[in-house]
Amino acid sequence: MLKNGKTFLTKMILMEALVIFLMLSPVRAATVQIEMMETTWELKPGLVTKVWSYNGSVPGTPIIIRAGEKVSIDAVNHLPVNTNIHWHGLIVPNDQDGPAIVIRSGETFHYEFIAHEAGTYWYHSHYPPVLTQVDMGLYGPFIVKETTDGRYSGDHILVLDDWYLDANGKRLEGTARGDMERYGNVETVNGKTGAAIQPLVFRKGELHKLRFINASSAAVHTLHITGHMFRVTHTDGHPLVEPYETSTITLSPAERLDVEVVAAGSEGGNYRISSDRSDLGIIIPLVYSSGKVTPVLSPFVPSQSRAFAGIEAKTPDFVLELNSTMTGTSGDNMSTMQHSNMNMAAMASMMRWTINGKSYPDTDPLPVAVAQVVKIRFWNKDTEMAHKMDHPMHIHGTYFQVVSINGQKPDLWKDTVNVPAGEYVDVAFVMTNPGDWMLHCHILDHEDAGLMTMIQAR
Repeated sequence: MLKNGKTFLTKMILMEALVIFLMLSPVRAATVQIEMMETTWELKPGLVTKVWSYNGSVPGTPIIIRAGEKVSIDAVNHLPVNTNIHWHGLIVPNDQDGPAIVIRSGETFHYEFIAHEAGTYWYHSHYPPVLTQVDMGLYGPFIVKETTDGRYSGDHILVLDDWYLDANGKRLEGTARGDMERYGNVETVNGKTGAAIQPLVFRKGELHKLRFINASSAAVHTLHITGHMFRVTHTDGHPLVEPYETSTITLSPAERLDVEVVAAGSEGGNYRISSDRSDLGIIIPLVYSSGKVTPVLSPFVPSQSRAFAGIEAKTPDFVLELNSTMTGTSGDNMSTMQHSNMNMAAMASMMRWTINGKSYPDTDPLPVAVAQVVKIRFWNKDTEMAHKMDHPMHIHGTYFQVVSINGQKPDLWKDTVNVPAGEYVDVAFVMTNPGDWMLHCHILDHEDAGLMTMIQAR
């Protein structure tokens, strides 16, 4: 049980020792080839759009391996543009993380690393503009399984996204009227919308694991289940100390949730998981086959607390104020513009997002020491524009304890946390690998327009 920061650091040191041991020992290996290519993708019968894809599908090929397994990946770029791949949520060596890599058109890059911790992760392009490449379809699930995952009746990956298209499936540029970020008018599960979404098939008594991944550029997805309950067990791949039951879950961009669903319904029942914007296409039918099984018990073991000792009283090492501005404007005339006839799309094209008043690449980097506990306060001051803006903040190269949300003290670990407008969130982490690591908002409009800095771990 990790009762304090010292014990946590001891664990991290032991984990590094294990890494060295594994590097010197025979390691189970998985070999994957990912081909980035242009193709067409059918969202539903009659609605086809041009995409950039991994291995011809959206989402891309699921990479599913076991904890402790080495994965060897050849990424082959058939696209007409440069690209790369970031392994979101996975702790990998700095030279494998992705953003600093350039895979030129026609070239191949070889990734190789060990996936140490089980969990639900994902991979996506991190080549700027990131919004364009991810929005075109360059993302896929990366699942690291533990032994107990095999005890579920079914283990389902559900990747959520949205697309901004005309009636003929042509990708529309920019943002919809009235939006400051790129939101879609067609929403998908595993690349399908409406009646094309595959149902989840249950038998009474079964226990199913559902892994939700929000791959949207800006959209928050809120899902409701009928006739059943979600039992939330993991956030961003990390087990909860106290799992909880709910009929509604919400995922900000880049967040993941693992949930259990007990198959307590009946054959012929009308059950579904649907979005609060179900008219845009997300409805997942829950269908029962005949018969029943002996009730399957949950294999999930709640995590013991790993909270850093004394972290709540620790003064933040860095306070990052998140905000926005419009290029070529001052604070005085910005308010005037908001109340003028300038539409939101025009304003969006002028937007820059800031950390402590600066936009990347001019933001101040955060120097930290490897193996030392670091505490950051994210303070979202982005409340003055035409609409308030949340910022889901993601840190590369580590995962973090969510220490406080407006003074409330959750006991959970994540790699992406939403910071609501006008509120603050404290996080704490340890960097185990040296290097320059990105910290940014995962609303991709915001990241591309400046809401990013670097953590310099030495």
